[in-house]
Amino acid sequence: MKFLLPAGLGLLALAIPILLLYMLKLRRRQVQVSSTMLWSQLLRDRQANTPWQKLKRNLLMILQLLVLAALVFSFARPAVQTRTVASGSVIVLLDASASMNARDGNPTRFDSARQAVHSLIDDLSPGSAMTLILVTGRPHTLVAAQGDKPRLHSALNKAYPSQGPADWQAALALAAGANQNIEETTTVIVSDGGVSGSILPALPGEVRYLPVGSSRRNLAISAFALRLSMDGPQLFVEASNYSDQAAAVLLSIYLENILLTASQVEIPPGERHGLTLDDLPDQPGIYRAEISSPNPTTPLDDLLLDNTAHAIYQAASERRVLLVSEGNLFLEQLLASLPNLRPYRALPDENGALQIPTDPFDLYILDGVLPDPLPDGHLLFINPGSNAFFNVGAPFRELTDIQVNTHSLTRYLDWSSVHILQARTCQPPEWAEILIEADTWPLVFAGQAQDRRVAALTFDLHDSDLPLQVAFPILFSNLIDYLSPPGAFDASRSINPGESLTISLPADAERVVIASPSGQVYDHRPQSASLTFTQTGESGYYAVNFIRGDSHHSQYFAVNLFDAGESDIRPRQNLQLGTQSVSAPPSGQIGQRELWRWLAALALALLVIEWQVYHRRSLPGIRTLFPTGARPSSNRPRQEQRR
Repeated sequence: MKFLLPAGLGLLALAIPILLLYMLKLRRRQVQVSSTMLWSQLLRDRQANTPWQKLKRNLLMILQLLVLAALVFSFARPAVQTRTVASGSVIVLLDASASMNARDGNPTRFDSARQAVHSLIDDLSPGSAMTLILVTGRPHTLVAAQGDKPRLHSALNKAYPSQGPADWQAALALAAGANQNIEETTTVIVSDGGVSGSILPALPGEVRYLPVGSSRRNLAISAFALRLSMDGPQLFVEASNYSDQAAAVLLSIYLENILLTASQVEIPPGERHGLTLDDLPDQPGIYRAEISSPNPTTPLDDLLLDNTAHAIYQAASERRVLLVSEGNLFLEQLLASLPNLRPYRALPDENGALQIPTDPFDLYILDGVLPDPLPDGHLLFINPGSNAFFNVGAPFRELTDIQVNTHSLTRYLDWSSVHILQARTCQPPEWAEILIEADTWPLVFAGQAQDRRVAALTFDLHDSDLPLQVAFPILFSNLIDYLSPPGAFDASRSINPGESLTISLPADAERVVIASPSGQVYDHRPQSASLTFTQTGESGYYAVNFIRGDSHHSQYFAVNLFDAGESDIRPRQNLQLGTQSVSAPPSGQIGQRELWRWLAALALALLVIEWQVYHRRSLPGIRTLFPTGARPSSNRPRQEQRR
């Protein structure tokens, strides 16, 4: 316990005057009498009379001292450290990211955090309401503004940690929305502090942080990828040590259940170890990398989710691409050089107009030509006119301040040596992501429009030197793979747990059945040319089965936890929210409860008792327990006393 106003304890000195008043003797009034024979006892008292007398036990004095003590301690504002949150609106952000699966809790960090929130619910003051928000990749509210403790406990018991990173930006926005129009708010963040990403915004009201976790011992597979080289598939794996001590680790790589290689390596703290495998069989397969402890009886680390990773190698299907152009040798040569691509060119009819074949194609490239109607498929516009997807305006020259935005489609793209004579102004649609822009006008953009993908270059290739630069094949290869992936999706790319995957559906698919690593099945009936799959919360590999009648074929994709923010399980003692640094309170406490109200009430009760005693209306037995100095009556019979 501590005192928020310790100087108030100095008022205890007021007890001295009270004690002095009870030690002073009564002053006698002098009266002349005819004889002192009957006043001998009084004379003896006067002879021994002094200003002070021995302090005797007195009920009134004791009650008055207790009233004074209660008032003084109330004025000093005593408080005890407690997990009780403030009254009013309480919002709890419960971290459920992958790092909360670390086994340095009871038994995991999430279990410890959940138990702490249970304690907060138990100590919730009357009249208060609590909102529980589970912070995952898609934060959501478990229960909102609820004061019913059994209901809060029940909602909390249904919460479980995820296997991926958490979206703290969305979680804090959700908490800020719950705090609106409420004067007294307290936000409690229960987490291990592994908040990655950009600077987080500040929250209104009071913010408290309850940290969980104690260990930083973790090693992880931080990269695992396959690529097709000139000699066949090539595999790269990387293991990272996030601990503060060097660790020996056994690194094993499997193809299906066949062990390809295993080696023991020593990884210094904070360092990485990479391994590349060549001469792999050129056949579809599922690769698995594992790290484990060389000693089977000793656990490797405290987090298991990132100790295993998967990579998929499968033959890419051939894509049919139709080039609709009045003549572009650069595009024709590029399409002929891309792998797993079968290019076609639209031919003019007898009137000289380009004719769109009735056969379906996976991708249509419209180079300065705008058919009416537009073909039904994925589209790549080059130097387009206004169409059903976006509008274009007049050309503009003197392109300056060209900016390449960070995106997966601009990866490895160097635009520094590219020059463009002119481009057309275009207001990008809402669905589009701008990849390259100049003077606030987009040069290249792409996105998902309704049930198909669309990309556009707002300039003519002949008005630039782009076809002569290295950026030309890189940009178009990325765009074509995005618009028409080699398979229903890019199986070589690993996605994070909770990340959505867009699946391009074959035209003849009647059903799409997806099986998760744990065996859970998701059955979809195609309603459009693509499907967005969001149930990717488990790490491992998923099987996507395309079914038509009695026949089906399968493709696979991998979900791996390649996130340094989650693999670095070191607990943090403070969080940065805007300009505010929220630190963990000492001794694991997050709040304090003041006791002055109870002491003030006690002083009032004692004052009432003192008033009753003073007026001889005390409770039964008070005189017996606290004698006031009165001489007890004799046990003799009343008749003898009358004599």
